[in-house]
Amino acid sequence: MQNDHSRLPQPSAIDFDQTPFVAIWETTRACDLACRHCRAEAIPDRSSEELSTDQGLALLTQLAEMGTPICVLSGGDPAKRPDLCTLVEHGARTGMRMATIPAATPLLTRQL
Repeated sequence: MQNDHSRLPQPSAIDFDQTPFVAIWETTRACDLACRHCRAEAIPDRSSEELSTDQGLALLTQLAEMGTPICVLSGGDPAKRPDLCTLVEHGARTGMRMATIPAATPLLTRQL
């Protein structure tokens, strides 16, 4: 997977009154852990109210079009989303720098 970060606007060219420098998307509240320090209020399974894959791809496209250079996918545990790699790859193809904040569970693999 190639990241074309050259398409990202330089920080000096970004109007931060209009565009966030970092977008953090809580992709799910689902998590197999219930850490006391976590503000996500974890639930065991994904909610039907979460964005679908198509909605998530559209969100990432919109963020990239706004010029947002960095997107962090968090949760809960974003690894609970079967489409996580699809979302990360799409965001990277738009030129954004992508990151995840996964939980330390068996779902965390080298692929993630």
